[in-house]
Amino acid sequence: MNKLNIKNCARCKRIFIPVSKEKICPDCRAADLELEEKVKSYLRDHPGITVNQLIEGSGAPAKLVWRMVQQGQFENSALKDAQYPCGRCGKLITRGAYCTECADKLKANAQKFAAAMNSKRRAAEKKAQTFSDSMYDAMDNSRER
Repeated sequence: MNKLNIKNCARCKRIFIPVSKEKICPDCRAADLELEEKVKSYLRDHPGITVNQLIEGSGAPAKLVWRMVQQGQFENSALKDAQYPCGRCGKLITRGAYCTECADKLKANAQKFAAAMNSKRRAAEKKAQTFSDSMYDAMDNSRER
């Protein structure tokens, strides 16, 4: 039996069925896309402005504009000072959540963790196999008597 996956929209609280891992309903997403187009249009009409001027002039929420900056939507534009701090070390970056150095460190740590977990899993499997083998040996020995 299939479980119907429904959520409440993080913005308007209406119930919706997400297509993937969406947190907002299609109506709010459409409104976001419309605002994003408005922001891009404002930037095209006012090249060389700062992020704060873009937020003020476009009327879009700061959170939306900064999300667009993080996603790299303004990388090739004339937007000035589109920098924000790395989520780990505070170094100013222009895209993503972490600077290159922190992203590399986090990736290395994740790989070390995965290797440790795989090692534990293999050890547990070996222990289970050894136990299973010893059980079969014990059963064989009892049959031989």
